[in-house]
Amino acid sequence: MLTETFASLEGVPKIDPVALLPVIAPVVALLLVLVIDAVLGLDERKHTGRRWRPLADLTALAGLLVAAGGVAFLALNDDGRPRSTACSGGWVVTNGQTGPTTLPHSLSPAEFGFGCSYVVSDLTLAVQAIVLLSAIACLLLALDGPGARDRTAHHTLLLATVAGAAALAGARDLATLTIALETATLPVIGLIALRRDAQGAQAGVTMLLTAVASLGLLLFGVGLLFLATGSLYLSRIADVLSSNPERPVLVVAVTGAVLAIAGIGFKISLVPFHLWTPDTYAGAPLPIAAFLSTVSKAAGVTAMAVLLGIGLPALHTAWAPLIGTLAAITMTVGNLVALRQTVAVRLLAWSTVAQAGWVLLPFAAAGPSRDSVREVTAASLGYLLAYVVASLAAFTVVVLVARHHRAGEEHTLTAYRGLGRTEPVAGAILAFALICLAGLPPGVMGLIAKVVALRPVVDAGSWPIAVVAAVNVALALAYYLRWTALLVASPADADGPAPRWRLRPAEGIVLGGAAAGCIGLSIGAEVVAGLLPGVLQ
Repeated sequence: MLTETFASLEGVPKIDPVALLPVIAPVVALLLVLVIDAVLGLDERKHTGRRWRPLADLTALAGLLVAAGGVAFLALNDDGRPRSTACSGGWVVTNGQTGPTTLPHSLSPAEFGFGCSYVVSDLTLAVQAIVLLSAIACLLLALDGPGARDRTAHHTLLLATVAGAAALAGARDLATLTIALETATLPVIGLIALRRDAQGAQAGVTMLLTAVASLGLLLFGVGLLFLATGSLYLSRIADVLSSNPERPVLVVAVTGAVLAIAGIGFKISLVPFHLWTPDTYAGAPLPIAAFLSTVSKAAGVTAMAVLLGIGLPALHTAWAPLIGTLAAITMTVGNLVALRQTVAVRLLAWSTVAQAGWVLLPFAAAGPSRDSVREVTAASLGYLLAYVVASLAAFTVVVLVARHHRAGEEHTLTAYRGLGRTEPVAGAILAFALICLAGLPPGVMGLIAKVVALRPVVDAGSWPIAVVAAVNVALALAYYLRWTALLVASPADADGPAPRWRLRPAEGIVLGGAAAGCIGLSIGAEVVAGLLPGVLQ
């Protein structure tokens, strides 16, 4: 029988190492850092192996650069078709003869649950580029910070997180998506705890509890989706749910989708799953807080985009209103609480909560057609790009102020009074980044990103959500402009930062790169508006 024939499938899926290079390179660098530590001994606290520290730094940086080079190579050699690997199928034994799997014309591979676990598409490459460039910036910022005193732990945990986020971008089955998302999440707990004080320990425990809760919800949701559709492959799940299944199947699938959204919502800081964010950002080393705000945020948004856009478009009538409601509540709560913040890192933490609502806002307008889901996914990723670049620029200046201010990472907004006069370059970059986040000219990048995110909602006629988003633009202006105004005020006395800074080369590279990104995307804002033409392949 045909069923018995396919039950005897054998063979190991072929792996395309080039397609997986952005994932493999950080893992190889991670292993090399461990070898360097084992052979040379990089114990910062015992002051041993100091002369070998640059070797570990260069190894970690080389791993990220090779991964970025792999993304560039795959993008330049793109022939318009997705590049797949780790695909099921293989060989079948029929009448004692072994040969390649063939199916009758009336049957498709999807009907037997076949598919690919990893696909290189526009979505994959765009997310990997965002993740890798952000990770390189955060690594450079951390080289002389408190988190990097434990060189081996810092670099291995960071590289593991990046590998998970890169794999997540290409994940096309629920198992790969779940494992990659947790690989991108769990090492961050160790990174946060590298601060090695009571506040850092509290932040690490908070993140651990959040990770456990989110994983439980995600696994429960994934299990229900598998129960409803009989497959882990997202393409197969989409086919089953679009074929008008029975009502009990839809009920189970919708329940699974809601639980999975809640699990991923913890990673993105969606309200009401956001309570870990301010304490974790304040308790982590500042470069790690920047890492959370960019790489971890990109990983969570990617997981949501892949799950909803590729696996669950048929359930858009259930999840689109939910996402829209969560997005509206998230940006409102984030902005209202940010208005009251006086500590810089806590303001950025609540700002990132509000920005999470904007990143997911386009999904509120998802429709039944593939083109509609593609449009909202591209809008979400376009906003993510603009947010990550502006957030990196802002966090870089905050890191610099923290290293030159007596209050350190707990400094308040008053530390920025007159910064535009004492340090005009850093002050100008911070001001431009804040204006981009607010969506005001000349920060055209942020303005276009908000238009791109809001346009699908308006086109879909979701006016209540659109009105809430417009109100939140005004709310965000209040605290972004308040911070910007401090930069040009009269300089503070003894409470301010040092009059002259010693800018390390790594910090200068990140500061210049982030500023160039903000200016470049403001000049070429069509990159934000037209990102990812083949996003859902």
